[in-house]
Formats: sequence, C-alpha cells, structure tokens
Amino acid sequence: MSLEEAGTRGVLVHYGARDTDEKHGGFSTKKGQVKEMSVTFDYNDLPDGTEAGLSAQLPANASIVSARLEVITGFTSTSTTTDLTIGVADADGGSNITDADGLVAAAEATQTAIATAGNLITGAGAMVGTTIGAEAGVVTVAPTVDDLLTGRARLIVEYLPARA
Repeated sequence: MSLEEAGTRGVLVHYGARDTDEKHGGFSTKKGQVKEMSVTFDYNDLPDGTEAGLSAQLPANASIVSARLEVITGFTSTSTTTDLTIGVADADGGSNITDADGLVAAAEATQTAIATAGNLITGAGAMVGTTIGAEAGVVTVAPTVDDLLTGRARLIVEYLPARA
C-alpha cells in the first residue's frame, strides 16, 4: 500500500491493498454527549503523532472525561524499569499542546501494571478533567526505556466535544 497526499484538498489517496491499522484510532458515540476515541497499538508500532492526517484527533477545545488503558497482550522488556507514558500532541505537528503523560503517567502504567493481559489502568494525567485547548490533538505513547519486546494495548479516551 502507498499513500499520496493531495495537498489542494488536504486528503490522503490510497493505492494498492489497504491494511487495517488500529494504531490510528477510531471513534464511537456513547449515550448523551460523551464521545469515545480508541487507539490500539503494539509494542513495536507506538503512536507518536508524526503521521499527519492519519491519526484520529481529539477535537479542539474538547474536555477529557477519562482515559483508560486496557492491556491486551502483556508488555515485556529487557529491563525492569520500562513504563509507558501516554499523552497528547498537536495534530498539526506544532507545539501548542505537548503533554507526554497528560492522559496516563508512567506511575500508573508501570512495568508491573502493563505486564499482565487484561489489566485496566485508569489514567489520571494532567489533561484528564480539563480541556485540551484551542487546537486538535493526537495521542502519543512512549516507553520510558526503549527496550520493549512484546505487548499490545488499547487506549480509550472519553471526551466532551466543545459546545458551539
């Protein structure tokens, strides 16, 4: 598969077979006004916010209600100190929103917590309970030590869109 950006329309054109990639996320609507975004990722393909136009975006001025990390396959690493940090970055690559652990901090997604499949980790980062600001944001995930060997997880972010 290859991608080509049509700059005049701001869209991506796909050529060839198209693989499904949950890393870029998707949305679902819950009852009421709360929306839900989920991003599924593997240890060797973490969302880093650098693929403009592909990743699901939290809308500008959205208020984060909650962030939960569901461990699908336990994470392993070569060290004993690898935790995950999960945050939000500017959707357009800028630096107005940059909070690397604004959704789930390393103290919550510790190596022990992410090692067991089925664990559900509740995020309490600085952006939970507040608005993301005037720009759209994308999810970023990073290990505290770059030595992950296995693992798969799904991040679920509940948010309220800005009122018009």
